[in-house]
Amino acid sequence: MIIKMQSGFISRLLIVLLAGLLLLSACSPAVATSTLPNPTATSAPMATVEPAATILPAITVLPTPDGSFHLSLDTGSLATGFQTETMAAVPASDDAPYWEVMPEYTRVSLQGYPISSQFIQPQIFIYPVNDLGKINEGAGNMVFTLQSLIQSPQEIPNMPFLPLFNKTQVLHAHIQYLDFNNGQGLRYLTEFSQGIVPIHNNELMYTYQGLTNDGKYYVAAVLPVNHPNLPADGTVTGNEPPEFTSDYPVYLANVAKDLNSQAANTFTPDLTQLDAMMSSLEIK
Repeated sequence: MIIKMQSGFISRLLIVLLAGLLLLSACSPAVATSTLPNPTATSAPMATVEPAATILPAITVLPTPDGSFHLSLDTGSLATGFQTETMAAVPASDDAPYWEVMPEYTRVSLQGYPISSQFIQPQIFIYPVNDLGKINEGAGNMVFTLQSLIQSPQEIPNMPFLPLFNKTQVLHAHIQYLDFNNGQGLRYLTEFSQGIVPIHNNELMYTYQGLTNDGKYYVAAVLPVNHPNLPADGTVTGNEPPEFTSDYPVYLANVAKDLNSQAANTFTPDLTQLDAMMSSLEIK
């Protein structure tokens, strides 16, 4: 009897425990099974972004170092900027060659110009007209010649050119009369030489020669240019056309004719860009 009672008790106890376990299982929150993502391929490192270049204002206005005037110039894409310097006067003396004798003037140097030349730096010179003839007769004559051409546009054998060089102007092409903001003048391509050498890119230049409307300042730009039809330098290779040795003036005339036939955008820099920069000039 006692045995039966124990057996029944144990049976009932087991049933109660089992029911409790089932109840606990039902009430326990299910454990979510997390699925790990498949490993992805290693991404290539991101390209390094270079800091953007500082964009200078399209038009820069600077006072000259001596404060005599303010200069405004839109260099566009031709330069990243420019700086002005006051150049000391060089009086006539036994030690100074005639081409260096000049009154005090302002020199503008372009920075970041697209091409470089061994002989020509991209610069603009601003001379006081009243002092030019007093100090250097040859420079003064350039003023009179330019004034005459502005009043009566034409082409002459030696186009006006400053600064003075100790070389001969052997060629000019692409002559065009061109105004700037407060002045008038002309631009052309030219090269200077001391001997019989091929016309070449290392000394070919675009020049602008102009006068402010008030007659106070003479503006002279000297800017190197290149053209693919010309050799890199003045080395005589033997591949020059026959007239180079037989009739040098004819050779020069033929080169000028060829350059005149070339479109402005075939030059580096584009001549129209140079024109736009010079047209933007203002001296006040």
